[in-house]
Amino acid sequence: MKSQLPDATASFLSPATPAEQSSGANASLSCSVIIPVWCGGTNFAKCLSSAIAAIQRGDEIIVVADGEGDGSWRIAEQMGARVVQLPTRSGPGRARNTGAETSESDILFFIDADVIIPPDSIERIRSIFETEKDLAALIGSYDEQPYEANFHSQYKNLFHHYVHQHGCAEASTFWGACGAIRREVFLKAGGFDSSYDRPCIEDIELGYRLKAASEKIRLLPNLQVKHLKRWNAYSLISTDVFDRATPWTELIWDHVIRRRGRVSKDLNLGVSYRLSLITSFLFAAALLGALFTRWAMPFVFLFGFLFILLQVHFFRFFWIKRGLSFAFHALAWRFGYDIYSGLGFCYGSLRFANSSTRKILGQAFAKLDAVALGAGVGTVWGGVIWAMTVLLLAKGGEPIGPNLALLGQFIPAYSVTWTGSLIGLLYGFGTGFLFGFAFARARNTAMRLHLGSRKVQRFFTTACSPPRPDKERAYDCH
Repeated sequence: MKSQLPDATASFLSPATPAEQSSGANASLSCSVIIPVWCGGTNFAKCLSSAIAAIQRGDEIIVVADGEGDGSWRIAEQMGARVVQLPTRSGPGRARNTGAETSESDILFFIDADVIIPPDSIERIRSIFETEKDLAALIGSYDEQPYEANFHSQYKNLFHHYVHQHGCAEASTFWGACGAIRREVFLKAGGFDSSYDRPCIEDIELGYRLKAASEKIRLLPNLQVKHLKRWNAYSLISTDVFDRATPWTELIWDHVIRRRGRVSKDLNLGVSYRLSLITSFLFAAALLGALFTRWAMPFVFLFGFLFILLQVHFFRFFWIKRGLSFAFHALAWRFGYDIYSGLGFCYGSLRFANSSTRKILGQAFAKLDAVALGAGVGTVWGGVIWAMTVLLLAKGGEPIGPNLALLGQFIPAYSVTWTGSLIGLLYGFGTGFLFGFAFARARNTAMRLHLGSRKVQRFFTTACSPPRPDKERAYDCH
């Protein structure tokens, strides 16, 4: 299909020749805007129009149609953009990788199909990359004026805006909705992990690999795009739990346990966010306890006060931006965010433990991870004591759990009370961790003695181990 744009405008959408790149006054670094699209709808046309307004001579727009979808990718053909079509839907990771492979520009600027970028965004990105030669990538933020006016859309996007506006300038992750990266760095890193077959954390995972390779990523709070997506309660919670918290937890455990890396303390993983999550669960537990005994009320006030104290800046931000009523509504959803994200963390931990167990069972001569086994045994044992105590308390009656109360002879300060349930949880985790850790260490020592030499041990470990995860996920850029 032929472009319906004037020739002068269409010329901006085509890649520059070497002569144009060398003679351009402000195009020493060329840029490709890469947009994956599946069911873009009318928002995609707004996104594409903003990208056309932002590019300069020598830049190009590459739209990757991730399967047929709703056919909105045809809008790109009509507007003169370069279109690459994938036969079936494979997820934004593979679509972005395909766009990067197609591009020959110096800078890859990834944006989602439901955002509007500022007219000066590409020039600002180009200028920063030209000034900071050691900068590998940069990311932006949503603006404070989401397109949709309903509460959930306003809250979700403003929350994201708040997090990015208070993040560290030296970022620890990448962001596919508004993120630019040098093409050679992107290809060297292997691109996005295409195993994520739906919009998920493929950009976060790429950021982890970039930081592991000591690449520099910059967060630009003033590089802001407008989000056009409409959120509701269901889409907000399901996305946060199943597309964010759960896979992100698996990625964190993989990063910490298998790759011996450190967990970032930036953005949603900051210390205040971790404390808020713990406080929210303690507050919820105290509220539950208050249904059965008045002795739980002091804990309700204590943990409720701590939660509010941790959210002072959050509440003030929403109060200034949207008013007092909106701020209270947002605060309630902030508490809910901690609860369902915490449940997502538990679910992700179980998924990771399950996958780790399968790998361990499949490697007869591989070493056991002492920390992972200790954490698993401790979690199960502590959870059993806590659950049994809570069930007896919920059941009530006199006397409450005389048999279980005998544990007080072995666990200092334990009793069949709400406080005792927490003590039992901590004690069970501690003893279970020590048992699992000691068992793994003893088993690994016995295997080394049994195998007799390091050469024999290396032979069995190599023969029984699966391919390295980073090789499995490697992106073939040729």
